[in-house]
Amino acid sequence: MYRMLYGFFDELAAGNPDLVSVIIAGNHDSAGRIEAPAPLLARANVVAIGSLHMKDGVPKLDDHLVPVPRGDKVAGYILAIPYLRPADLPDPTGKKTEEGKSSLVEGIRELYTKAVSQAREKIGDLPLVVTGHLHVRGAELSESLSERRIVLGGEHAVPAGVFGDRADYVALGHLHRAQQFPPKVSGCNKKNAKRKKHKAGLATGCVRYAGSPMPLSVVERQYDHGVSLVEINKKNHVSVHHISLERPVPFLRVPEKGHLGIEEIEAALAALDLDEKAEQERWPFVQVALKISGPQPGFRARLDEIFAAFPVRDVAPDILWPGQERAGKKAVALKRLDEHRPADLFQQAFFEHYGVEPDEQQIACFHQLVEEAGT
Repeated sequence: MYRMLYGFFDELAAGNPDLVSVIIAGNHDSAGRIEAPAPLLARANVVAIGSLHMKDGVPKLDDHLVPVPRGDKVAGYILAIPYLRPADLPDPTGKKTEEGKSSLVEGIRELYTKAVSQAREKIGDLPLVVTGHLHVRGAELSESLSERRIVLGGEHAVPAGVFGDRADYVALGHLHRAQQFPPKVSGCNKKNAKRKKHKAGLATGCVRYAGSPMPLSVVERQYDHGVSLVEINKKNHVSVHHISLERPVPFLRVPEKGHLGIEEIEAALAALDLDEKAEQERWPFVQVALKISGPQPGFRARLDEIFAAFPVRDVAPDILWPGQERAGKKAVALKRLDEHRPADLFQQAFFEHYGVEPDEQQIACFHQLVEEAGT
């Protein structure tokens, strides 16, 4: 992965020698690994920020404020703030302040307020882009929660207002779907066009997630992945353009809607009419949607056998169990756990999962397991 990343920046610098790139660490990243090659990356105009560098209680501008040149002048700045770890905040516990506010949220707000204020003192009214890696309240997570929740002080989301009102654009990372605040705002120019010397307040549409450039889980297959082109003119008027990225290989679901029995999967894959002579790196990713009717202990091995006959790369199947079809159709009387016999619970769970009652052999195996567990 890192070889691919560094190769990308090398090609980028070769074709655009005046371009400045900024990398910030996220919650998945090792701060040390991000910053270790910083001296070498700097030769390609790449600034790598893995952790927060503090001085006198505020981020060190020499490390975090990155000039963006245009010719022999500076066109604007990027205030590069990475993922904030508990040690970066004055009180990450989330306790309530005297005013009844979260100490975590107020700590993040204070950090950004001080950093942006200090940056403004240095750069005046030049365009300022601020970065962050966190979950902003109201943003849409993926259905599979493929974005790991960032929990500090018992909270996993902060309000969009923590970034203050003196930045021109806030570029966020962490969530994989491109989105901005509020979602109905199209672009960032409605309020920014009227701003004077950063006193009118940051347009909420300028707090934005660009999203990931590719699917990072199967539920993201339908996302419009891409990159964001953000333009800030001399009057600090901001406009954002989402540029969709074409996937190098297809990502398919079989069938497109609904689920198939395992005996139908082979014919459905054959109907895709795939190129059997294609190189493996050109094979599509395929998720099969499988409907299980009753216990089928060998179905995964059978799926592997089917996939082996086709030029595809399989991902985790979407399995519909019999119990899922009946979920929510009838109320269940709640009982205390000590009011149930283990065998009754086993039979109930078996039926809810497979849609059939366990046979005598399966019940006997369960009793054997219970006996072994008690010895």
